[in-house]
Amino acid sequence: MKKLILTAMAIMMTIALFAQNKETFLWKVSGNGLTKDSYVLGTIHMACGPDFKMEDKIKEAVKTTDRIALELNASNPETVKSLQAHIGPVPGFFDGLAPEKKQLIDSVLTAKNLSPAMLDQVGPAVLLSILSMQAFECQDPKDMKSMELELLKLEGAAGKPVDELETAEFQINLMNEFFKAEDLYTYLRDLDKMKATTKDLVSKYFNNKVSEVEELLFKTSSFSPEKEEMMLTKRNQEWLTKMPEMMKANPTFFAVGAGHLLGKNGVIQLLKDKGYKVTPVL
Repeated sequence: MKKLILTAMAIMMTIALFAQNKETFLWKVSGNGLTKDSYVLGTIHMACGPDFKMEDKIKEAVKTTDRIALELNASNPETVKSLQAHIGPVPGFFDGLAPEKKQLIDSVLTAKNLSPAMLDQVGPAVLLSILSMQAFECQDPKDMKSMELELLKLEGAAGKPVDELETAEFQINLMNEFFKAEDLYTYLRDLDKMKATTKDLVSKYFNNKVSEVEELLFKTSSFSPEKEEMMLTKRNQEWLTKMPEMMKANPTFFAVGAGHLLGKNGVIQLLKDKGYKVTPVL
């Protein structure tokens, strides 16, 4: 459950703005002094078992690299331990929220067999992660697949070191800062729409309908420019301070949320700006 919460947190931070111009989520990085190719995969993070699949080109790319790098490694006991240490409540979370909005939040949570009082014990990052998992509506919740964890199970990943681009503490703090009480109200109010969007997103992703994923995420995103900078731009820029040295030292397979890949401030463009050749793997 803790591993899925970490993965679900990533989902909430990925359903955002996504721009793409090639029908693939896998990109090869070469040139600029690299002696071997690295790869960047845009992931959907989670899906129900019957919907999930891992393309052969991804398996082959993993085989050719020496290390794997994820936003977070949910299989790392230290990462899970850090999650447990930083999931506390946010004081005054509901301050200033209209009573009728708080009432809707309480009623929806109760209907979902979740206690409204849980926000007295955990922060909104954990609650939203649980809700996002419910949005997948898997027939068997135990059959939910994490794309990152499935990557680590591949034959080509066996025994390879796994690096983390961020920490659990950073992601939880970011989520708690990003999702305010008003955002929780909006999310719960539109929960049925989110379920339909999630189902559509999963189908489009695993069928490599990248332009349609782009359209769907643009249509559903409510990011302000400030929130886009917080959730995408700044994080992408921070990753680009780490990725060059990682690729220089070892050919690396990076797997991050698809929403981080493109656009003028996306990982693909930032790599190109640094002089790398970045090509789609079709």
